[in-house]
Amino acid sequence: MTTLPAASPAPSFWRDSHPSAVLAGLITMLIGWAGPNVLIYSVAQAAHLSDAQAMSWLWAHALLAGLTGIILSLRTRMPILVTWSTPGIALLVTALPGIPFPEAVGAFLTSGLLVLGLGLFPPLTRALQAIPAPLAAALNAAILLPFGFRALQAFGTAPALVGVMIVAYFALRLVAPRWAVAGVLLTGVVASGALNLWHPQPVALALTRPEFVLPQFSLHATLNLALPLMLLAFTGQFVPGFGVLKTSGYEPAPGPILRACGIASSAAAFAGCHNLTLGALLANIVTGPEAHPDARKRYTAAVWAGAFNMIVALFAGTVLHLLGILPTQAIAALAGLALLAAMGSSLQAAFQGAQAGSLAAPVVLLVALSGIAPLGIGAPFWGILAGLIVYAIERRPLRPAGR
Repeated sequence: MTTLPAASPAPSFWRDSHPSAVLAGLITMLIGWAGPNVLIYSVAQAAHLSDAQAMSWLWAHALLAGLTGIILSLRTRMPILVTWSTPGIALLVTALPGIPFPEAVGAFLTSGLLVLGLGLFPPLTRALQAIPAPLAAALNAAILLPFGFRALQAFGTAPALVGVMIVAYFALRLVAPRWAVAGVLLTGVVASGALNLWHPQPVALALTRPEFVLPQFSLHATLNLALPLMLLAFTGQFVPGFGVLKTSGYEPAPGPILRACGIASSAAAFAGCHNLTLGALLANIVTGPEAHPDARKRYTAAVWAGAFNMIVALFAGTVLHLLGILPTQAIAALAGLALLAAMGSSLQAAFQGAQAGSLAAPVVLLVALSGIAPLGIGAPFWGILAGLIVYAIERRPLRPAGR
């Protein structure tokens, strides 16, 4: 785990910032909008929401997640990335249809208030802080590895495009490692055009107008949306999110982050957005050495990510159309290569930091990668739970024979 140097007595964001931090924030925003954010269309189509409602959802997410991340990063001087609950989107694809949208908004509000309540419960925050670092690292690796697999799958369908991006990444890592991801982005854009893989479409610059909804409350929506969304936010985002931070050497107090996300979620609900949570996957981009050479100044990368998200929130529809011009293989390769260093450091921390012969970290990795979801709870939660059980059993003193 990274050992952070002592903080300067009077830190300044502008003095602490670095071009690589700006770039890391930009890459974080781009991958977020090219990946999880576009999933909202699946929810909108399944629940028959209007384009205006979907854009309002995106607007609330980007604006309030960006603002909350900026505030938390500046206050803690740690790279705190806030995003929405991606597992929650997967739930909503099947759970939202048939529920009137005002009742869904009421459930979003209830879920945000429940997360706020979790942040006021000290035993829960102490439990989060007690997770052993090797297990947190294994959980982080399990979150990251599928994105590496998708990059390789993209190579299988577009070998020329992805191949030149891979070559650019490793070539730049030899001479200018801080700019390797920027080189991959530029290479992907140029190569997509050269190979005639762009998807040209008319793009209009237009401001997004939020649609505010008066929430309604029902037992049906509470049981089928509010409670599952709160559970998925905690198990699928907050637990792995704190694991990412711990792996990189950052251990913020969980309570204030849970409370801030709960308040932001409650506000976002009125514009039709579900839970805002601690970032997990994308947080690896702003917490690693490529975001800033100085670990105690990487908070600036998260601030830039929040700022970029707030800017694109104003033009949510325009940004999504622009990202649609690039082929999906280029986005998959960019994500996989941007997270490759984090994959390596997480695997190293998981297995080198563990006790010799321990099976706890491998169990976390296997269960979290399995995709199992008993009781509707995501595999990352079961992975860390299984690892903790093995960890406890391995440290249980053996009784002498004959007793």
